[in-house]
Amino acid sequence: MSNKSLHQIDNIYNELFRKLVESVETVNVAEIQHLNVNKERTVTSENDIWIFGYGSLMWKVDFPYIDCQSGYICGYLRRFYQHSIDHRGTKIRPGRVVTLIKAESTDRVYGLAYRIAVKDKENVLKHLDYREKNGYQRCEVTFHKFPDDSKAEILKILIYIATPGNESWAGDGDDASVVKIAEQIFTSVGPSGTNREYFFNLLHTMLALFPGINDNHLLEIDNELQRLIVTRETKLLERALKKEISLTLQSLGNNITLNDDAVQGQLYQLIKYCSKVGWREGLLVKELYSGNEK
Repeated sequence: MSNKSLHQIDNIYNELFRKLVESVETVNVAEIQHLNVNKERTVTSENDIWIFGYGSLMWKVDFPYIDCQSGYICGYLRRFYQHSIDHRGTKIRPGRVVTLIKAESTDRVYGLAYRIAVKDKENVLKHLDYREKNGYQRCEVTFHKFPDDSKAEILKILIYIATPGNESWAGDGDDASVVKIAEQIFTSVGPSGTNREYFFNLLHTMLALFPGINDNHLLEIDNELQRLIVTRETKLLERALKKEISLTLQSLGNNITLNDDAVQGQLYQLIKYCSKVGWREGLLVKELYSGNEK
């Protein structure tokens, strides 16, 4: 490629894309309003059920409930050991979401308990069975209120767990490493949005609802993910976009100028692409798996 062409590509990148790439991407952090349930007019029944949310159910509640309590269950650990092929990734490029693994009886997983009225029970369970269809099974555990209160009622509560052996399990060998998990979150996007949005919403919710409680697995992934974002993302996106600009110019022939309508139209399409959810992940995948990077 000639020096003139390289200069053109640099100029286009600097004028149209540099600010976009170097800007800090805004993550849509969910507002936590679940605990502000008006209980004064709530009619309860001994046949109501409780559902435990420890992943996206902590901030993305899309079913009716009449009470919400913060607390924990014992004997489990929260881990990003489940591929997501229908929400935060695709079958070709799976994302990562959390499940629970068996642990010591003293280990705790913090989350939110939702009380479902008996009249809504059947519909809510059908909805959640579908929402968690990618490898999750329903089971019952004991829930304890947070902060610890010896007088608080101990509840039997339903949870959804993706167990080893399901088709999307990712908790063995190298797949279980923090580095591998962070790399997947870094480049994954699906019908429900980017994988990093899922991760940062979970991290934000945990820090907001459970101050002083450290989830080491979450914090380790956060450190590695932030490292990737800070040290690699800008360079990779710049390289990927310059390749896209180069391909655009080559496709239009040699005798063109940057003021040509055809050039402007093609660049507009590229700018439009960079306004969509997941554009960063799409270009990162192209660059990381183009043969130039591992």
